[in-house]
Amino acid sequence: MLKLDWHEPKFISQRNFSIASDTSTANLYILRKKYNTEVAELNGILFRRYNGSNLNRNGYGFPLSDKNFDLKAAIKLLKTDSVLRGENLRFCLCDEEQRAEIDKIISVDWNSFDGDSEYVYKREDFARFAGRKLRAKKNFFNRFMKIYPNAQFFQITTEHLPDAFKIAQQWFAEKYKGEQSFQSKLESIRESCDNWKNLGLKGVIAYIGGEPAAMAFFSAVNTKCIVIYIVHAVPKFISSGIYPAIYRFIASTEENSTYEYINLEEDLGFLNLRRSKEAYYPLFKIKKYYGEVFN
Repeated sequence: MLKLDWHEPKFISQRNFSIASDTSTANLYILRKKYNTEVAELNGILFRRYNGSNLNRNGYGFPLSDKNFDLKAAIKLLKTDSVLRGENLRFCLCDEEQRAEIDKIISVDWNSFDGDSEYVYKREDFARFAGRKLRAKKNFFNRFMKIYPNAQFFQITTEHLPDAFKIAQQWFAEKYKGEQSFQSKLESIRESCDNWKNLGLKGVIAYIGGEPAAMAFFSAVNTKCIVIYIVHAVPKFISSGIYPAIYRFIASTEENSTYEYINLEEDLGFLNLRRSKEAYYPLFKIKKYYGEVFN
């Protein structure tokens, strides 16, 4: 009988799965401790198991492959694995299409959490901020460039990573004001810096008057979409419009011109984060589902 060999996520080359951020192998590695994630590979299929404390991050992700595969056989493997764990079969982070495919094979009691929905935008919209809906962002960007006409933007190389981490430290220090709850999040950023090349990450950093001012980490999740995982700025520059400037630089560089979409991930139910993402008017959202199979 085939059996899945589970282990902690390691450095895996990104394959052409989908535009959802949970299919990013960089994301899978960076968040492995947060959700106690396990992975297994068999016959070209990547299996994922999330062991988070909340139901929406506890269960098997949809099996991933860049080739056609037998989903029924894959689900049978997961069902056997869940029995070995002494648990009911559970799924999480499944989008509408994945949910529909699973429903053809097995009955799942599905639920959803709005905070899991991912925000997807047209890259071209971020590159130009054209149209009435994005006029406020365009004005905000123009204001920033008027205040800081000598601001410099660079694509991150390993030499920039210490400055990028310094920006994140300043942002977290202001955001959490001495609380320790941010340490695990900051550690994820440190791991991203330490494993920059292995994770296939890219980024942008802004300097104002020679001072590190803002940064963003991203990577291509497939041939159509880049996912921006981390965006932080030194607090004193935020009100001037540095975030729209960072997004515009990412979207307008020639290197990223072949991508159709930008994914800003989910808002996790945080109201301020939701308002911020909605203000850029997503083209659509990727709704995620979790659920359990009852025999």
